[in-house]
Amino acid sequence: MRGKLEHPRGLIELISVEVERIDNEYRELWLSFEYTCPGGEYKSAMVLPISNSKEMTNFFFRELIGEAKHLSEIEKSEALSIGLFVANKTDTMLPIKNLCQRVIDVLNTDEELQENRDYIDLCTSGFHFKDGSKSLSAKGFEERFKIFMTRATEKMSQGYYTIAADDLEKANFLCSTSPLISKLIGICHRELGHLDLALEMFTRAMEFGDKERETFLYLSEIHFFLNDMEKAGQILEKMLAEYPDDIRGLIELANIRYQMEDEYVHILDKAYGLDAAETQTTILQTFVFKKVSGGRKTRISIEQASKLLDIPEQSIRLLAGSNRIPARGYPDNEDLVLDENEMKSWAFVYRRFKLFQNEIERVATHPGGDRNQGMALLS
Repeated sequence: MRGKLEHPRGLIELISVEVERIDNEYRELWLSFEYTCPGGEYKSAMVLPISNSKEMTNFFFRELIGEAKHLSEIEKSEALSIGLFVANKTDTMLPIKNLCQRVIDVLNTDEELQENRDYIDLCTSGFHFKDGSKSLSAKGFEERFKIFMTRATEKMSQGYYTIAADDLEKANFLCSTSPLISKLIGICHRELGHLDLALEMFTRAMEFGDKERETFLYLSEIHFFLNDMEKAGQILEKMLAEYPDDIRGLIELANIRYQMEDEYVHILDKAYGLDAAETQTTILQTFVFKKVSGGRKTRISIEQASKLLDIPEQSIRLLAGSNRIPARGYPDNEDLVLDENEMKSWAFVYRRFKLFQNEIERVATHPGGDRNQGMALLS
């Protein structure tokens, strides 16, 4: 009698495991890992409930196989009877089990975690099972710090701010008083729209001694978008005490004064006298004519705005379409919503600083326009 044919089997190979976070409050260990399976090569993350090292290790491999099965679409083809297993489980199980046990032991100590060298080591550790030289656990703290900073800045340049923030948090474990790390984490949160977290990190950077102009500007900008104009202005006044002729700082301060309905034109005049071209460029990039606080509006039609500002109606529509004038739109209404005072202020500033005609001509020549970004990175 012929024997039963052996079922084809799928291989998983675990490449690396790295600690992402240890959450003592919720008793969770967050791991990221890379692996190959029939579906390809993947990088993923997993949350392990902290219990005992054996259960945590078994949970990890069980979830790994489940994810690989899903990604390889094997669960949709049960008739093929394909099984999956981790080819290098023998070599990887013990390091993971030991890692879990170390986490349990450290969390059970009474020592302050942020000052516990073992805890810091765990939060910045990782194993590479194919190339031992890439294992973070085999490197010193200073070398790990350089690795995390390099990875983070590279990811930021590519726009991967969530991943960059994770690496910066690890670097922060190794050097918790670095103003640069706090600022970079703040930039990541700012780009992700986490304004409260960005505010916390920029404030911390300045508490650690950061006096760079960009940090003042970032911190003021966050207060601006949180509608705390008074605080935003105070930050910029401190900045201008350090950098009195900074064009960006002057224009941002003028913008805050405008939002608060205080005198602001003299500040723009000062900036224009220092550097006319840079002032024009910065007004175009950053000056917000819409009142952030909302408040009472004096709504006017496009026809009224056209007569008030002596601009063709089509030009107003084109300017609004490329976010060049303070216009609002609502999903249930095709009409533009214009405020008389905002439009007057926009026209006044643009005419005073020789931007008005250029804008009209530009939008007529390039009706598609470039949409302004509300929170572009400072340069």
